[in-house]
Amino acid sequence: MKKSLFILAITILFGVSLYTVINYNKNKTINLGNSNNISLPVETDGNKIDMENSQTTTKEKAIDFKLKDLNGKDVSLNDFKGKNVLLNFWATWCPPCKAEMPDIEKLYQENKNSDLVILAVNLGEDKQTVKSFIEKNKYTFDILLDSDQDVAIKYNIVSIPTSFFIDKEGNIVSKKIGAMTLEEMKSYINLLNN
Repeated sequence: MKKSLFILAITILFGVSLYTVINYNKNKTINLGNSNNISLPVETDGNKIDMENSQTTTKEKAIDFKLKDLNGKDVSLNDFKGKNVLLNFWATWCPPCKAEMPDIEKLYQENKNSDLVILAVNLGEDKQTVKSFIEKNKYTFDILLDSDQDVAIKYNIVSIPTSFFIDKEGNIVSKKIGAMTLEEMKSYINLLNN
């Protein structure tokens, strides 16, 4: 009897802990006192973007990087100055990442001839795993490989998916931790044009 109660208590404790961890970063944004739940950067810490404690509307420059795409071509964030950028960090093993990918594809298809660029940065997976996933799902937006996760570290990624919305001047306008719907993506992108 005591052993059964002990196992039950441990199981409940584990369940509560797991629930807390999973829901801690779910849809996390920093509210600036408006209905859009926009989070904005206020400072950088030696080439790391710190948006966690942001409580201001000051814009911060996005940190440039150079990564390879699935074709082995070098791609730099600075290549897209003058365009709005959705910078998304993700992985093939991440269920929320996989859940938002079809909406990212829809957004890409709706905007592929506009001034919006979508850069989906895969974290730490080998090229073939990523390429197989992309081909299987017929995604056509740009995929970059952050094999050693240096860019993720610079952007202070602690949970995925995480997306940054960068304006034409290279400023981070907002950040979203967690999966987004197409409508949410569009609302963040509308902020880039204001």
